[in-house]
Amino acid sequence: MALVSSRSRLVPKSFETKKLVSSRLVSRLVSKFSRWSRLAPSTRGTFTSQCDKPRNANLPFCDSSLPTEARVSDLIFRLTLAEKIGLLVHETEGATQNVDLDSYNWWNEGLKGVADAPGAHFRPPTEYSTVFPQPINLASSFSKELFFQVGNITGNEARAFFNVGNGGLTYWSPNINIYRDPRWGRGHETPGEDPRLSTEFARYFIRGLQGDESANGFLKTSACCKHFAAHSLENDRFTFDAVVNEQDMADTYLPVFKSCVQESDVSCIMCAYSAINGIPACADKGLLTDKIRGEWGFEGYIVSDCGAVDFVQRTHNYTQFPNETCHAVLDAGVDIECYAYNGPFFTRYLGDAVAEGAVTPAVLDTALANGFRVLMRLGYFEKNATRPFTDLLPPIVDSQPHRDAALAAARQSIVLLKNSPVLGKAGKAPLPVTLGAQKQGTMALIGPHLNASRAFLANYHGIPSSISTPLSAIRASFPNAQYEFGCDLISTTNPHLDEAAALAAISSPVVLFVGINAAQFEEEGVEYEEHDRLNLTLTGLQPELIRTVLAAAREPVILFVVSGGVVDLSEWKDDPRVGAIIWAGYLGQAGGEAIADVLFGRYNPSGRLAQTFYSNEVITQFEKYDMNMRPTEGTSTGRTYRFYEGTPVYPFGFGLSYTTFEYSILNLPPILEIPTIGGVDQDCAVMVTLAVRNVGVTAGDHSVLWFLAPPNAGQGGRPIRDLLDFEKLENISANEVREANLCLNRDHFVLANEAGEWEVVPGDWTLQVGQLERVIRVAV
Repeated sequence: MALVSSRSRLVPKSFETKKLVSSRLVSRLVSKFSRWSRLAPSTRGTFTSQCDKPRNANLPFCDSSLPTEARVSDLIFRLTLAEKIGLLVHETEGATQNVDLDSYNWWNEGLKGVADAPGAHFRPPTEYSTVFPQPINLASSFSKELFFQVGNITGNEARAFFNVGNGGLTYWSPNINIYRDPRWGRGHETPGEDPRLSTEFARYFIRGLQGDESANGFLKTSACCKHFAAHSLENDRFTFDAVVNEQDMADTYLPVFKSCVQESDVSCIMCAYSAINGIPACADKGLLTDKIRGEWGFEGYIVSDCGAVDFVQRTHNYTQFPNETCHAVLDAGVDIECYAYNGPFFTRYLGDAVAEGAVTPAVLDTALANGFRVLMRLGYFEKNATRPFTDLLPPIVDSQPHRDAALAAARQSIVLLKNSPVLGKAGKAPLPVTLGAQKQGTMALIGPHLNASRAFLANYHGIPSSISTPLSAIRASFPNAQYEFGCDLISTTNPHLDEAAALAAISSPVVLFVGINAAQFEEEGVEYEEHDRLNLTLTGLQPELIRTVLAAAREPVILFVVSGGVVDLSEWKDDPRVGAIIWAGYLGQAGGEAIADVLFGRYNPSGRLAQTFYSNEVITQFEKYDMNMRPTEGTSTGRTYRFYEGTPVYPFGFGLSYTTFEYSILNLPPILEIPTIGGVDQDCAVMVTLAVRNVGVTAGDHSVLWFLAPPNAGQGGRPIRDLLDFEKLENISANEVREANLCLNRDHFVLANEAGEWEVVPGDWTLQVGQLERVIRVAV
């Protein structure tokens, strides 16, 4: 989002791969290099309510017994024009003429924990925050409970920051854009490529972040769904015009945002940098006002992406003069301008726009009201005696329960892609590694990510008190483990391939750690804000390192891949010299420990891919700037598992375990006939029950994924199949049976037509779960 950022600038890269520093030292370096941790405002360690100030205390806007609208109107009435303009930008100037309002910074980030952002201060008594895995990894858990837990802990820590004057209450998370193209530099910030998974992620994350307003009387924090609407590239994002047809808009790009508003009551929407069908997203009244507020009933505030107001004129050339720009974005529905390089556009030009009649005072008041209303819902204008959530204080931040939750999240985010039995070892698979049999031998840890620390944090992260590295965590259980980096992530000037081969030749097991990095604007960065990937291959000498190690190793190696986006694994998927492949991703502060737990069998991996793993050939099969999801003859093979006509390396939803689960559908015949669609109008007209039995010897978690394929699937623009729902079953013991249920209703048997209208489709639909299928015959 931001054009000005320090969120990924942490420690010199030499500390990542050249020196084996303790995770505690890394955390101190993180704090030292963090821009927003400066000891700045005089409010450090305290918070004074706006309504405990003597000038404000007895004014109507501070009277909590009055209706919210009356309080908002009273506050706006007391502001001067200059103050109103200063309150419409993300870093407000406050007010002093008739009321006493402090400045407030709307810009706080909580992608996977309280993040280093302009509104947050990492200083005593909140020097740290809990850093969870990146959303693409969290989504791989397919655990709604985990999504809620991460949102809830983030919201609780955010309140603790606020309660001591170290942060705001408005958090611009989650990022729920669809991971349309595997080259997208910020795809790892999202829950992946599927609208249903993204919707459920957003629903539970927002519920945790905002809290239960109906029960509490207030929002805990304000969540923000971004970037509205069809945003999914970095290069040229300030000028890009996303040409999106009505069908794709209806069933791919808009559903998650609609759910944010109607099902999650999200209190903020952020409009994107790009234009959509010729109109800049932040100047599109048809989308921001008519659809979001009018059709969907949105009651929160709309903020521009940072600099997007300026870009309406400067890069999109949609308007010619500043007063036209001010009118365009405010009339469209923008309430708060987040600004960037050039400073606040509104501060420079909005006064003149009002004086010239391009913007009316009523438009300003409407925008102010939308923002103030959310602050009222947060209790920002409550007196300290009635201010909510005052029990959430710094001791909960980075507490042991939160660290334990970060570890549990990292474990559940790991995806086992391959674990092939080894010939000559009685059919035993390489994983898990048995400590008792191996501890006296030599384990080799090879690859540029073997001591990953900062890489696990990716971007939009806070400052953890420690970062667990694979090297430190593995050596805690296997002290004799030896290491050799072999090569750098990017650079080809520092090869140690021969040394890596020599170590592999005398070691068992051999564990490789390869991947990419999301460090922004740094030499080793590959996928990050303002930078899309050129291809899906491993960078630098890493492919050669893998080949060299495979040639030297005495037995099949174990390959860990650290990345957010897809890495082409086609060369090694079927290579018998690679015994196991694990996609570890950006696992947050507990990444190394989670990897060690999976490696040694202390945790049975249960993750499933939230994105299709393609081969690198896919970059020639569809063009990055083509927003069409469906195949188009001669130009695109379709995108994501829903429409892709090719063969992926690993499909969406794929993931192995150290045990085996067996399915049986208990209450559905091979063909279920529904004579009229009226028979499935209820919320749960047909209940399907699935029995899940652990037929192995190892206990494990398991996610059940239900898919539905329409009649004539994959033809005429119809999806090949869609994810209906999912459920995480935890800790299923050997030979234990658990049940998972699915409710079917009318909404499951509709498709968007070319006009973007939803319509019931009669015919034979196919319900799919694992390898089982059942036909559901729908008649109109």
